Amino acid sequence: YIRNRLNTVTSNIAFGLILVTLCMYLLINKRISFVVSLGIPTSFIIGVIFFHFSGYSINMISLLGALIALGVIVDDAIIIAENIQRHIEEGYPPKEAALIGTKEVAIPVIAASITTVFAFMPMLILSGEMGSFIKIIPIAISVLILASLIESFIFLPLHSQHILSAKDKELDWQKATDFYKKILKYLLHFRKSSLLFFVIVTPFLIFLGFKNIKFQFFPQFDGVQLYVSGKLDVNTKVEETFLVAREIEKKILDKKDELFIDSVSAVSGFRMDATGMGESAPYLMYMFLDLKKEKEDNFVDKYITPYLSFDYDEEDRVRELKSYEIEEKVRELLSGIDKEYGFVEFEIKGQKAGVVKTDIEIQFLSNNDQKLLQTLKLLKEELAKINGVYDILDDAKEGISEIKLKINPYGEMLGISETALASQLSSYYLENSKAKSFDNAGIVEIIISELNIDKLNELKNFQITLPSGGQKIAISNVVDFIEIKNFEKINKEGGKKRKAVYANVDPKIITASEVMERIEPLLKQITQDSEIELVIKGEAEKNKQLAIEMGMATIVAILLMFMTLLIMFDSFRYTLMILSVIPLSLLGMLAGHYIMGMNLTMPSIIGALGLAGVVINDGIIMLDFIRNAKTHSELLLRAALRVRPIFLTSITTLIGLATLIFFPSGQAKILQPIAISLGFGLFWGTLLNLLYLPVLYAIINKIKEKN
Repeated sequence: YIRNRLNTVTSNIAFGLILVTLCMYLLINKRISFVVSLGIPTSFIIGVIFFHFSGYSINMISLLGALIALGVIVDDAIIIAENIQRHIEEGYPPKEAALIGTKEVAIPVIAASITTVFAFMPMLILSGEMGSFIKIIPIAISVLILASLIESFIFLPLHSQHILSAKDKELDWQKATDFYKKILKYLLHFRKSSLLFFVIVTPFLIFLGFKNIKFQFFPQFDGVQLYVSGKLDVNTKVEETFLVAREIEKKILDKKDELFIDSVSAVSGFRMDATGMGESAPYLMYMFLDLKKEKEDNFVDKYITPYLSFDYDEEDRVRELKSYEIEEKVRELLSGIDKEYGFVEFEIKGQKAGVVKTDIEIQFLSNNDQKLLQTLKLLKEELAKINGVYDILDDAKEGISEIKLKINPYGEMLGISETALASQLSSYYLENSKAKSFDNAGIVEIIISELNIDKLNELKNFQITLPSGGQKIAISNVVDFIEIKNFEKINKEGGKKRKAVYANVDPKIITASEVMERIEPLLKQITQDSEIELVIKGEAEKNKQLAIEMGMATIVAILLMFMTLLIMFDSFRYTLMILSVIPLSLLGMLAGHYIMGMNLTMPSIIGALGLAGVVINDGIIMLDFIRNAKTHSELLLRAALRVRPIFLTSITTLIGLATLIFFPSGQAKILQPIAISLGFGLFWGTLLNLLYLPVLYAIINKIKEKN
């Protein structure tokens, strides 16, 4: 499975590299395409060397980070190579053109790379499992960007002076440039109205987008296993649990071809609970349902991976359903089985991203058992009313029955004490070593034990010796037998008992955030009782943690980018102009999720933070060229000179991200929202940099069109 996933990711990277190279070949010329493409493996080699010496491994997540960075790392090379080629066409000798062309764009290229790194690196602020899961992505992207910067300033100029030629003309961009100048001229003519559209209509659309889009922590992905867990009555023996598990296993195996199940492994006496922790008891069962390998379901899997992977295995790829679709069918198949076999808890679930074990987890703290049980019951009933919520469980189950002996008044009158009673019972019911002997094997210890230890009638008829002498009396005459049931497990926090309700949701119907909104009135009512304390866990807790930590990461990223831009432009005005593109580019991110039919997720937010660094790269290139424009015609001319490099850097980044946006497979789907945020956000951000920034520059610098 891991090998297949790595094959898919590496083939996506290789396919992305081919697409980026082809794009440059078609949109510039073959020599620039070759020079730029030559730098990509160089950047990857530098990155691999860093990973080796820093102790990081090459895994699926780091490779996905490389796939995300693929389009970004060619930006520096494109800008430098395109500028060198422009000077060669102007008549400069290749060596001089390489020096002048590189030096001319050095500052904006360095600033663009640093701001991109500054956008991704603050993601390392994320803590816990979520931080551990995601941290390799900003590290991989940042290392590759810095490696690309080294390659672009050292190796690319050397290659360019030998490879680039004035004879190899570039694609004629005159029509595209003229079209751009017409649009920009129109917007500059109505510059105030144009600016109002960008600063009023765009934020309004962003507000509507955030208001109406759903949020879930991670997207669903196609896993390779399903899990069935159950808990029978606490008095069930492990042999009985085994027989029940075997019946369920048989029922599943009867439909294994229809459900694309490869094998079923059942364990009696063990299960993983709702929080992902293992627990052992005779009445527990757990099943692993291994699914067959999925069929190729997209263009890359069908036509690219088999040819670009060195050890692609095409055998037994028959599964036509996603794991979450099979999960629904298994749930239908086993519906009612909990009542048939008397399960106290019965759960069917698929693989989830590691940082969230259950979608909803709500804990209550109290020392009042009655109120705890009543509260759990109310909440479970409320959750059961909500469509799309399933596997509603709690951890307040009663344990096995216990017999408590209490000396009655008659026993007290006879002088029987609890200590004497315990002494006589323990000497009879507990195993006792009575003697030692020898046989051929050595010393033999003789131990006696009561055969009828589990029979209540034997206990009631047990004869105890009275303190007064040799008289005996049945224990049932001197004690009261009280049957009690305590909680199966007692967890405490802050000196109070802690009990929780767990549930999962179907994100196609409702998200965990929406469920929390629905039950908020009940939770407020519960917390009015001073004896009940509420603790929110699960996805809601992660959402709160994400909001705090991503807020901190965003502030750090913006501050770092602000300082970098301020050093470069030496102007608060121009720095703020470029940074203003960042919030406006969020419209592209939201539109991308809507077009792709996806909810907003935690990776989407991480992608939005990365977008902040990527989208201002083009802004830096644009503003660096137009900031010396003094007239309307000069502004049009300078802005038009940046159309080609801005468009090229954007289109190569989009193409590099395209395979992850449109053709994710398996667990790669977890990171698809990052690519959607970056790709669609960059598309809209490119339009902002080409149109909004020149209009804003003209208004701020009072550049007017001559009559």
